[in-house]
Amino acid sequence: MRGPAAVCLLFAAHVAAAQAPDEIRMEAGVASLRQAGNTSRGAGVLGVTWRRSRERVVTTASGSLTSARDSTGTAVGLLAARYQFARFPKWRVETGISGAVFGLTSLRGGGTAALFTRVQRAHGPGGLWAGASSGTTNRFGHNMQSSSLDAGAWGEFGRTSATVTGVMTRSYDTDLMAASSLPSRRPVGAFVVRDATLTLQQSFAALDLLAIGTVRAGEGVATRVNDRAMTFAAAFYLSPVAALTVSSGRQLADPLRALPDSKFLSVSLRILLLRRDPTVLRIDRYGAIAFVRRSPDGGAVLTLRVLANSSARVEAYGTFSDWQPVPMQWVLDAWELQVPLPTGPHRVAVRVNGSQWRAPANLTRVTDEFGGEAGLVVVP
Repeated sequence: MRGPAAVCLLFAAHVAAAQAPDEIRMEAGVASLRQAGNTSRGAGVLGVTWRRSRERVVTTASGSLTSARDSTGTAVGLLAARYQFARFPKWRVETGISGAVFGLTSLRGGGTAALFTRVQRAHGPGGLWAGASSGTTNRFGHNMQSSSLDAGAWGEFGRTSATVTGVMTRSYDTDLMAASSLPSRRPVGAFVVRDATLTLQQSFAALDLLAIGTVRAGEGVATRVNDRAMTFAAAFYLSPVAALTVSSGRQLADPLRALPDSKFLSVSLRILLLRRDPTVLRIDRYGAIAFVRRSPDGGAVLTLRVLANSSARVEAYGTFSDWQPVPMQWVLDAWELQVPLPTGPHRVAVRVNGSQWRAPANLTRVTDEFGGEAGLVVVP
């Protein structure tokens, strides 16, 4: 399995190198890992994410390396693409392939490869999805099949986002479950585990907080599996392109990706190496711009972007909000807001830290009798 897993890693690297990306991020740090029955292991962690966005297709390639002296050492690769239908803009299909090589210090360590597909339906700031995955893991020359079905929902409420996920996994990877925290969980033949996961994320001006909770129930094992795990993470933005991340918790064994049950603590530095957006190149010294994308079902979507410090307070208002200020959201390296607009003329303005309202740099400026400024947008 190391061969197919290595092919996944190389294929993801080839696709990333062959096309010009819109975004490249790198994360490097250290971690302490402790698998069941073992003492804690120190490890170095390095990850790279590549992203390319077009009108209806978003392609993502990522790779990570965990450097350790035993089976904890792994190399992981992922290549995924999400397609949005032109006639049905609320529907999307995501598909991809992932591969891993573990036990890097030994050629007998093994590896895994998996395929996945998901169908998503967006609805406002949230949506639903359902998907399926299938993979094969090789340990010391023995191939073990795994498959899973998953479904979930997500939603955004201001600066808070939540995701609820249900996954059912069927696997023959008995070695993975035998290495869990309780020896009595040794599976006999194929086994099934069912997971319910709740993910909550809260974003502040210069801080992101993340909490993930999972409850597991299992069948087809000598003793039924009833388990739970929690993970907490925080990202402190040092600048618009750099963040310090800290995470700690426990991950339950994942048969599809051959991840063992383990407890971890990691600290890393995440850096944005590239963010290419043609519209940003036209931003003036003030740092605000607006651009409009036609909607297939009529009207348009207005996107506002403001280059300001991540700790700033950035707001937008206009006819779309009945001239009530609306907080903008920090998205990677800038403040951003997306607003659906019907046909007709509209006015919009932005401000930073309560300063004077100003029109985005690329819009026609209009003023009122009080000297206020706004930008004019006309949706045909």
